[in-house]
Amino acid sequence: METYTGKLRKIIYRNEDFLIASLVSDQEMTIKGSIYGVEQGEELTVYGQWEHHPKFGKQLAVERWERPIPQTEEQVIAFLASPLVKGCGEKRAVQIVDHLGPNALQRITDEGEDCLLPIKGIGPQKAQKIVGSVKSTFEVQRIMAELLVYGITANMVTRLYKEYGSNTAEVVKSNPYKLTELKLIGFLKADEISKKIGISPLSGHRIDACVDFVLKEKCFNGGHCYLPEDELIQETQRILNHNTDKKVSVEEVAQSLYRLEDKKLVMEDGCVYPKYLYQYEKELARKLSEMGGSREGEAMPSIEKRVETLIKAYQMQHNIVLAEKQREAIRTLFQEQIMILTGNPGTGKTTVIRAMLDIYKQMYPAHEVALAAPTGRASRKLAEVAGHEASTIHRLIGYRAGEEPDFNESCPLPHQLIIVDEMSMVDVPLASLLMNAVRMDAKVLFVGDVDQLPSVNPGNVLKDMIQSGLPSVKLTEIFRQAQESQIITNAHRVNQGLPLLIDESKSDMYFIYQEDPERIAQLTVRSALRFRELGYDTADILILSPMKKGPIGTQNLNERLQQALNPAHQTKKEWKVKKVIFRVGDKVIQTKNDYSKDVFNGDVGMIKDVTQVTNDEGERVDVLVCDFMGKEVVYPKEELSHLQLAYAITIHKSQGGQAPIVIIPVSTSHYIMLARNLVYTGMTRAEEKLVFIGTKKAMNIAINNDKISQRNTRLAQRISVIETVEAGKVKTYLKGAIFK
Repeated sequence: METYTGKLRKIIYRNEDFLIASLVSDQEMTIKGSIYGVEQGEELTVYGQWEHHPKFGKQLAVERWERPIPQTEEQVIAFLASPLVKGCGEKRAVQIVDHLGPNALQRITDEGEDCLLPIKGIGPQKAQKIVGSVKSTFEVQRIMAELLVYGITANMVTRLYKEYGSNTAEVVKSNPYKLTELKLIGFLKADEISKKIGISPLSGHRIDACVDFVLKEKCFNGGHCYLPEDELIQETQRILNHNTDKKVSVEEVAQSLYRLEDKKLVMEDGCVYPKYLYQYEKELARKLSEMGGSREGEAMPSIEKRVETLIKAYQMQHNIVLAEKQREAIRTLFQEQIMILTGNPGTGKTTVIRAMLDIYKQMYPAHEVALAAPTGRASRKLAEVAGHEASTIHRLIGYRAGEEPDFNESCPLPHQLIIVDEMSMVDVPLASLLMNAVRMDAKVLFVGDVDQLPSVNPGNVLKDMIQSGLPSVKLTEIFRQAQESQIITNAHRVNQGLPLLIDESKSDMYFIYQEDPERIAQLTVRSALRFRELGYDTADILILSPMKKGPIGTQNLNERLQQALNPAHQTKKEWKVKKVIFRVGDKVIQTKNDYSKDVFNGDVGMIKDVTQVTNDEGERVDVLVCDFMGKEVVYPKEELSHLQLAYAITIHKSQGGQAPIVIIPVSTSHYIMLARNLVYTGMTRAEEKLVFIGTKKAMNIAINNDKISQRNTRLAQRISVIETVEAGKVKTYLKGAIFK
């Protein structure tokens, strides 16, 4: 490890924890690393390893650093007067040193606020700020030196210090699994650190952390809301007893469940939930139960008559004849508070939504109507087809991560009708937050295709709501125009477990047969280039792969497609972030909800520029500018982890969006992901042309694999239809069956 001491000459880039700067020492150099709270002009000692940076050349990657403790009165005054110490200017610094002497910093660290309060003009609040600043400045480097030997990085120490302050080292050494609570590392890495520290394999902290890890890991990877108690105990015991002589017993794991009950988990009838998922599922079931099935009572005959009149008028005005199921759906909307509308492609969901909106507005012209979908792409598509403004569910309820939504039970949404599209994508937490924000007298229409992939996160809300007995209408008739589309007819065949039937005389669907995954990747790129030659834009072409890795995984395809569709050129600006190049003209996808930028997970855009802007501190900083459907979004370098190349994306990521051209590679090399609902979901993204490239064998495996993994939820079970008599009238509503 190299060591250098020098003054920080210039800060090139910084965020809350990370810094790139130039250091003046015996040689001019740039340094980078997790360096907390340093300022320009400070003297630092840095320890690290040399590496090559594409922009800055030879650079020292800092593993740890120290700020030399001031020794003389002048050094102490200069330190106290620096921006590092909050609540203290130069005049105050002189006062403190005059009162406490040259060892002022040591006294402040040892005695705290008490030694400052006798000084004129320093009250309790100011004293607290000064003490906090001084302690944090020197404590962090002491704690780093103490914890780095266990494999805890400087970045982790910085985050831990913000949480635990001067007790950081003691907290971590007594329970290194605290690192997992702050999501700094996972359980397995924390277990390695625990061994280095010398924590017993039978430690209650270790067992509790493993239970929490297994429960969350299994729930999120499998889309479950709970795990059976036996399965959780068995899997936890397997992980704890791997590679150790001291074995944890079943009883000790069971004891951990009871320790964590009501803190991190909830146990119910042999089911173990992460606590927050239990609360969301229970609250969602309660609200659906209270609203679902509620009817208008004696007003129904007059409403029904008015609805029938308006349906006839709508058909005449638009010169269409609605199918019986479509008319049934419209009637049901006016009979029920909660309604579910489902149907496969070509069955007229869009047509009936337009009719519902038109008729509802005529019935209730003063009512407010909201349309929403789980992603930005899905909401824009809904707005286009419905001819009405739509938003994401997050924006509708005013939800920002970690905060209470703006609209909730005590402050409900003002809308009397809410239509939610792409409901198969909605997980239990989001559905619960949405329903919590809905007023009790509102109508909610859920729209979705139950045969598509379920939500990425826990739950199977659309399917569970249908199973629970909530009012629902399924459109089944495929209209003549849709029947002419090979994409739609074959999507229905796949959904029924039937093989593809492709008419080569038509130009909307192709299957290019190829066995070798490497050749499949090459043909995928060539197909994309061919569509570009035919006049389609890069944004019109969507390549969907079941997986991220492998020759036809999204990572490899994105590299190849970028080189082919948007090659490097001296006129094109680009950034390299880790192994990924972001170049002007690239197609990208947002991977996290960002409410401040108004972009959401799944939004697809194009990189328009790599430039510089002036930040709030008046400094010029490099940024990437992306265009998302006409909206410019600016990304500084540290936020590029929220972007990925999107020439090829996973089928899961494609939900809620469509494109004129869809290309899907299919190979037995992706055997684990070959499933009917995956292929069906990918096919239904195509608007004009669909191309499969791969093997018949892989396609037939997928079509025949309808074993959709069962998700552990109790939402449907919590809801049952009952009748009560109120004031001599029968009122139908739903009530949770297993609320406690």
